[in-house]
Amino acid sequence: MASEMRLRVEQVEQQMAGVEGKTLEEVLGVSEVFASGSLHDEVYILDDVGGKRIAIAPAALKQRFKPPASI
Repeated sequence: MASEMRLRVEQVEQQMAGVEGKTLEEVLGVSEVFASGSLHDEVYILDDVGGKRIAIAPAALKQRFKPPASI
């Protein structure tokens, strides 16, 4: 069973503001961030999903901190 941690969106926004140039994945310490249309104020971090640490974040948060497309 995966262990879970919850962060308020405001906490994540503060963390992102302090580390210019880093991705949401790097700041949260996860291999991937999945977007959820039903989440609005919290980010869930799951420690063992298929052997990986992942996050589930509100879709708007993930979109806001999406890295720029490579050319």
